[in-house]
Amino acid sequence: MAQRSADLSISSNTNNQQITLSHPPIQTNLPTCNFKISKPQLAQYAVTLSSPLTWIVTPFLAINPVDLNASYAVAIAENPANHEVSTSSRKKRAVARHTHFWAPGRTLKIAFLNGDQAFKNAVKAAANNWLPHVNLTFDFVEGEEGDIRISRTPGTYWSEIGTNALLREEGPTMGLSPDLRMPAFFAANVMHEFGHLLGAEHEHLHPEANIPWNKRAVYAAHGADEHADEDHYQRSMVDERYFNPLDASAVNHSPYDPLSIMHYVISQDWTEGDFKIDLNFVLSEKDKAFMSKVYPFQQEQSE
Repeated sequence: MAQRSADLSISSNTNNQQITLSHPPIQTNLPTCNFKISKPQLAQYAVTLSSPLTWIVTPFLAINPVDLNASYAVAIAENPANHEVSTSSRKKRAVARHTHFWAPGRTLKIAFLNGDQAFKNAVKAAANNWLPHVNLTFDFVEGEEGDIRISRTPGTYWSEIGTNALLREEGPTMGLSPDLRMPAFFAANVMHEFGHLLGAEHEHLHPEANIPWNKRAVYAAHGADEHADEDHYQRSMVDERYFNPLDASAVNHSPYDPLSIMHYVISQDWTEGDFKIDLNFVLSEKDKAFMSKVYPFQQEQSE
């Protein structure tokens, strides 16, 4: 299975004015963590409520490739530059053992497996925010044939990372929840998942992030024992998801960007002091600059 970023699971209840945003938990019976959105932020969702929304968030789940050799082979076949990690002058934020970027100039065939026209139009509009900054073409089509295959999946957002999508021969490579009643929220999540499609990882794992985690609070929110051995399953999963950033000596990277569309919301309850990250609704300038270097246009390549 290719690496997948499962970012959010969502349910809502307008009667009790609550929206639930859940990162799939390690176990389904784990406790949750609450994030509150202030009244001024509600305008960004185009939702009128008389009290703050509550975000209930449980852990993020990333499934690593079971066959790294296959992941590497398909990445190199697509774009030989994917093997360049520590020696390339190109800056990368989102790399593990190799990158997963598409070949610049490529047309990506993106199929909708389901969803009505309003859903498809909203996805296209949000995804196309990346296009001025990348030398790629998005060719949205109907049917089941595509490099990328999008499924309308109520209550969840996820995506394969870049070229790892090519390892999945059938079925969706991206799932998007049809939250059209919250257009800004929906667009932000679509841009985030298309960032994964372009090969980006999560910004909170940036080697220079230096997030002042309150590890006890994070472990508790995920039902993990902070005193367990480091190889204990639940603790190791939390460590991998939050506390094990990329090795700066192994990657070239652009500066840490708390405004990145690829950054997770981080509750102040999960950190020491007053550090927190709110939901980012637009591509940051560093997002744009980074992808412009990964996917340069022809003139930039020849300079």
